Amino acid sequence: MSFTRRTFSAFSLGAVFAPGSLVAQSAGTQQSGALPLTVVELFTSQGCSSCPAADALMLEMSKQANVISLTFPVEIWDYVGWKDTLAKPAFTKRQKAYAAMVAGKRIYTPQAIVNGRAHCVGSDISALTRLKTSTARDAGAKLGVEKTADGWVATVAAGSDAAQAARLILLPLISRQTVKIGRGENSGRTVTYGNVVREIVDLGVLGAVERKVQIAAKDVVTDGADGFALLVQAGTTDAPAAVLTAALVDSASRS
Repeated sequence: MSFTRRTFSAFSLGAVFAPGSLVAQSAGTQQSGALPLTVVELFTSQGCSSCPAADALMLEMSKQANVISLTFPVEIWDYVGWKDTLAKPAFTKRQKAYAAMVAGKRIYTPQAIVNGRAHCVGSDISALTRLKTSTARDAGAKLGVEKTADGWVATVAAGSDAAQAARLILLPLISRQTVKIGRGENSGRTVTYGNVVREIVDLGVLGAVERKVQIAAKDVVTDGADGFALLVQAGTTDAPAAVLTAALVDSASRS
């Protein structure tokens, strides 16, 4: 819903990898003249009339080589006439956690969290452009992903500059999902979503020392997922903070 109409109180693109390829890019880090990498998490709802514009914007941003855009469908408007078919409690919980950490206890849709550091209305391209620059940081974190015979291996380190303990978060996702909405504020509309997260998996705490983390194919193939994102993120899943680095793997890397 729009920022003004309904507000609740609450308590980088990494490359798309070919098989066997290796990535080591950090959110906010300049590499070989590239633009800073940005992670945008959109909290959206099929029951929100203000959300389709933001959903379309995330689709466009997903085409940018310096942006990882992630869609988290939430349940907060299910009571107004249409139950979101992609929403999960874990996503609503993550939005509430961000509200407590960086959004002044405000929950609304469409709400975008940029690099885990700031929020704005998810359809506001000017605000997103500004926050992409103002939240960019070189945290010294490292993340590489390589295909193996039975999955992937991530080579990762949080970096010595991390102000808090960081964790590796696995986000299985569907690269494109089209939904026909039958009731509610978007009744009769057909909306296509990009990089729709299907699960949040905490792979544990990281340190400054580089280590390898195995990711099995069975852990990624969930609820229709055809790819996944990895976030190295300060804080915890209950209190998420800055995204230090990130990577995105699409279905082509599974062959």
